[in-house]
Amino acid sequence: MTYAVAAPLCRGVFSTFTINSNSKLFTGLRECWSREVYVQSRRQHGMATDDFFARVKFRFVGCCIGWMFLWVCAAGFCGPIEHVVIVSMDGARPDYVLSAQSSNIQSMAAHGAFSWWAQTVNPSVTLISHASMLTGCQPGKHGINWNTWKPEAGFVKTSTCFELVKKSGGDTAMFIGKEKLCHIAKPGTVDKFERVKGKAEAISTAAAAYFMTNRPALMFVHYPDPDAAGHGFGWGSTQYLESIKNCDQGIGILRNAVGQTGLASNTLFIITADHGGHQRGHGTKNMRDMTIPWIAYSPEHVMPGEIQTEVSTCDTAATAVHALGLKIDPQWDGKALVEIFIPDKVKDGRER
Repeated sequence: MTYAVAAPLCRGVFSTFTINSNSKLFTGLRECWSREVYVQSRRQHGMATDDFFARVKFRFVGCCIGWMFLWVCAAGFCGPIEHVVIVSMDGARPDYVLSAQSSNIQSMAAHGAFSWWAQTVNPSVTLISHASMLTGCQPGKHGINWNTWKPEAGFVKTSTCFELVKKSGGDTAMFIGKEKLCHIAKPGTVDKFERVKGKAEAISTAAAAYFMTNRPALMFVHYPDPDAAGHGFGWGSTQYLESIKNCDQGIGILRNAVGQTGLASNTLFIITADHGGHQRGHGTKNMRDMTIPWIAYSPEHVMPGEIQTEVSTCDTAATAVHALGLKIDPQWDGKALVEIFIPDKVKDGRER
């Protein structure tokens, strides 16, 4: 029995088991809390007692055993995480993500591991923060101390999550909305690098098409929408909240693409941001600039709930690499958030 068969069957049995509360079995169990009360009720109506009670108990136990068996089958055959999709919503502040129309994001948080208090690095600006997100290193180590596209300045000095995945034989991809993020794509580490002009929908459409055709092990998708709206109209403005909605719809496009490939059970989504913002700017140590959302979503591999440890943007690269079963660069500052994974679902150092 494969996971594709076991999981839906398991969920179907579970939903029937819990929802069908008007069945004769559950009516009997609800109304007869003790054997004595049940037997007395049956006798008053001239009905058999022991035999029927035994049948009820047998059916109840049988349902429990059957459900547990199917769940074990589903968990055992879902397979390891083979794909990681990191989505960065540039300038997305957690409180506004929660107050905007963001059904995809909030659903993924509700069924995944999340922190609405994750922290970015200082200075909290796009290029430096993204470099830390994807190298697992603080700015002083990865060497990016500027926030514009400077072709002559080269690339990050440290290894990146793309680099480690590429060395293991996996394919990598980056779809970005800002040219300056090219400084993170070291030569030979990213199979597909594309700057897409447009908003989240256009970027997601391009990324989704590539994923469906090539199925990369690691794909990074960057939405510039919230940052542009924040600078233009202010963080928290109507336009800003609309930009969060655009990102959420873009994430929906990615989720649909992964689902259509049949790889949903083997894919980890990490939804996050590079920085927050306040008024019409960011870049300071102000909590509104430094606090970012961080969500890990993979129902078959990630335990749902709020992450109890501190989360740094540097942990993103480490967690992605760990999820793919690869060893983390010991020079990185970030840590893999191993506690979010269901035990035995991710094996560190797994050969690809």
